Amino acid sequence: MQNWILPLTTLLVCALSFFLLLRDREMHPVREGVTPEPEALKKDRQYMLIYAASAVVVLLVLSLCLPGMLPGNTVFDNLKRMLLLAVIWPVAYIDYKTYRIPNAFVLMGLAVRVVLLPFEFLADDRRAMYMLISEVVAAGALFAAAMLCSVCAKGSIGFGDIKLFVVLGLFLGTTGSWGAIFTALLVSLATVLFLMATKRKGRKDSIPFGPAIVIGTFISVCLTGM
Repeated sequence: MQNWILPLTTLLVCALSFFLLLRDREMHPVREGVTPEPEALKKDRQYMLIYAASAVVVLLVLSLCLPGMLPGNTVFDNLKRMLLLAVIWPVAYIDYKTYRIPNAFVLMGLAVRVVLLPFEFLADDRRAMYMLISEVVAAGALFAAAMLCSVCAKGSIGFGDIKLFVVLGLFLGTTGSWGAIFTALLVSLATVLFLMATKRKGRKDSIPFGPAIVIGTFISVCLTGM
């Protein structure tokens, strides 16, 4: 059953995410009152389409391979992981370009999770309740930890990242969230070191965390299935 459910639902949610990406009005902001040149906008659109096509192909391949890679996972385990990735893949591109994570993707993630929940209870209500408790605990713990970091080290994490952490918790639960966040931190650290070593960024420059979150979540799902 997963052989067609996973790729079809992944493709559907990827299409919705791509629609939100296209409709984002701040992808080409006017800076200092100067409108970007048409040629620059054209190149930006080309890069965006290349990224979108690559992301969708990778997620479709993963959706086909995941049941075989992780035979211990249930169909809902795999669905939650794939749909989470299908929702958040544009976040990496948008945060990289504009240093922001649109609420539309956070709301979409919450909506997808709510739609999936009744089917989990119909399949196995006891396991669904256990997983729901785990996910709510993870979302609350990630929110609290992120808010604490934001207060103790101002500028270390944006509110968009905090909202994205909550979405991760609601999809991955306590078992998967920590692996995703830990991997995201490693990716972020490696990115910062590379940018500073190549003098593309300085110590006081802002570096978007969204791409690291997306990449870290993808790597964590591929390696652990959590």
